Amino acid sequence: MNLQNLRSELNARAEEAATREPDLLPGVRNKIRRTKQRRTAGALASVAAVAALAVAIVPGVLNTTTPDPADPVPSDYVKDGQTVPGTVNGDKLLKAWIGDKNQSKFSFAWTPTTNKIAIYASCDALGYAAPKEVRVWIGDWYAGSTGCRGGSVQSETLRLGSFDPDAALWLDSPVGKSATVSAEVVGSDSGKAETVDQLQLGIYAASDQPLSADETPRRIPAVGPDDFQSNGVVYRKHFGGDTLLGATVGRSGQKKVQLSFTSTGGPLVLHEFCTANKSAGGTGLPPYEVTTSLNGELISKATCGAASTDGLVGNSHGVASSPPAGQRVDLVSEIVALPGKQAPPLPADVRLGTGVYQQGKQRLIDGTALAEHIEMGGYEYRLAEVRTAKGPAGRVSIKTPADQQFAIAYGSSKLGIPGPAEAMLYFRDRTTGISTSVEQDGLGDSKMVFSAGPAGQAEMKVTKGKPTKGTLLIAIYLPI
Repeated sequence: MNLQNLRSELNARAEEAATREPDLLPGVRNKIRRTKQRRTAGALASVAAVAALAVAIVPGVLNTTTPDPADPVPSDYVKDGQTVPGTVNGDKLLKAWIGDKNQSKFSFAWTPTTNKIAIYASCDALGYAAPKEVRVWIGDWYAGSTGCRGGSVQSETLRLGSFDPDAALWLDSPVGKSATVSAEVVGSDSGKAETVDQLQLGIYAASDQPLSADETPRRIPAVGPDDFQSNGVVYRKHFGGDTLLGATVGRSGQKKVQLSFTSTGGPLVLHEFCTANKSAGGTGLPPYEVTTSLNGELISKATCGAASTDGLVGNSHGVASSPPAGQRVDLVSEIVALPGKQAPPLPADVRLGTGVYQQGKQRLIDGTALAEHIEMGGYEYRLAEVRTAKGPAGRVSIKTPADQQFAIAYGSSKLGIPGPAEAMLYFRDRTTGISTSVEQDGLGDSKMVFSAGPAGQAEMKVTKGKPTKGTLLIAIYLPI
């Protein structure tokens, strides 16, 4: 190629680059933040011209190697002065919707292309006396809610909700299948439809974000060859120190399931998976529960819920008495409406499953059992240290480890309080509580996982009721 032809070729490439969208310029995208204030054709043309000049004057730069394609940056979605940004906290926009003026309820079709999403929504509530919030559903799955803000036309920067690859939502709305997304504004206290100036919503491909000190570490456990899998739901062979004795998962639309297992004589733990209340979040008490019987005897009632296709995430509870060792046990679980509630129709695609486990080794503290081996958020932990105090002392504390995640268990045996009792855990500027409304009963125990941080001290205090006896406890679990 002669010099004149080379010059013509370079000029043509510079003109072509000046008219391209930013996401087609490798290297330029990473230097330009896609916001309304900084997207001008002149700036892009200048960058393209400088790049072309560099190719012309630097020996050896021109080559025929194909560069790696840059990740595309989604464009902002703008309507009526409102903006749903192309990226928020590293999450990339998949679908945006902005309602019309004074339209406080809308729906639209969306086909998932990934099974890891985050949802952001916002609404302007300036001039309205009562607090309002926007609630969102994907199909008939409740996705979450967020409060409207006064005098703001900017998009929310906190997720309204998110769904990971193991979310039960994907049983009904898998990747590639069209779903209806709906949103509406309601009064936060009344739950009744309300009006706002404008409502906006964005569905994003969720990015992996580093945990803050206040967030709970979580991962999705791998499925092993000995785990039980049926109709999209998994019951793993081992859960902490507990061992699976039997499991069943019904077909879509099946509201009763049954299984048989052989009793070991030891304590049992049940884990129910139930999607009957999937649309009820934020709209009052869930209308459905799961009842379970052993050999025809009712032994439990549990709120119907399903957070994950891992059947061990969510509801679990112990069985008060176990059948004798070696006995064959027939278990039946069924979805029923709560007594006295006007329940909506049971979803046609409802799913129900139950797993029964033999409880693992426990450590007794004045009659209160602490598991020696637990699993939380997909991580396993062992009981490492326990601190106790007499009930009348009203408080107990423990030192926490540095530079590793860990779990805290806290609670009590029977405290002799003639009525409701309550205790609070204080750690890292966070407060969480445990309570009982049963007279003369203990608090049992509750557990929380914390991410790695500096060494500190956690304390539990009795905040309601005056203990006259019993034992307060607090314990540390370390990763296995």
